[in-house]
Amino acid sequence: MPDSPLDPPAKGRSRGRPRGFDPDVALKAVSERFRTRGYAATSLDDLVDATGLARPSLYAAFGDKRALYLAALARVSARAERGFDAIAAQQLGLRTLVECMLMFTIDGFLSGETGPSGCLAVSTASAESTSDPQIRAALADFLAMEDRRIEELLAAAGSMHPAAHARIVAAVIHSLSVRARAGEPREALEQIAKDCAALVA
Repeated sequence: MPDSPLDPPAKGRSRGRPRGFDPDVALKAVSERFRTRGYAATSLDDLVDATGLARPSLYAAFGDKRALYLAALARVSARAERGFDAIAAQQLGLRTLVECMLMFTIDGFLSGETGPSGCLAVSTASAESTSDPQIRAALADFLAMEDRRIEELLAAAGSMHPAAHARIVAAVIHSLSVRARAGEPREALEQIAKDCAALVA
């Protein structure tokens, strides 16, 4: 039976929101749980455990499981945009820019609740996008934003082929996410970043 807001709260949890409830903190915990376990394998009980909120509180704050996942994807997209803004402010040369972008993503991909978890969008949304139109649309929006922002950065840094180079850099980012989840060591991931920067520059 699908999860329902009428289901009783998890054992040992109160029905109300705890004092000092912070939606941003709760959504971060939700995002990390989805990033580690994926959408299908993450239950409402997992999200209750991650946030410390009872089911009724989760539903009241965010909606159902799909709504929670879509909110997590939106959070990832917003964080990526802020990351691009921070890199743009440094006004780096082309090779240094590409290497900086990739090293930044490696740091994130190697983090996670139980070990390297890669990118929430790349590593989990792709699995659901074939059967869920909403998740497919959210993933497409994320990829389009990523391509656009990388192209803008590369153009500003002097790339002669910013659109083509942006697609290459984005593809490497996606590969790094998969490789991080597969357990490749940091040194191997950083070498890929350096090789990509050298090729683009």
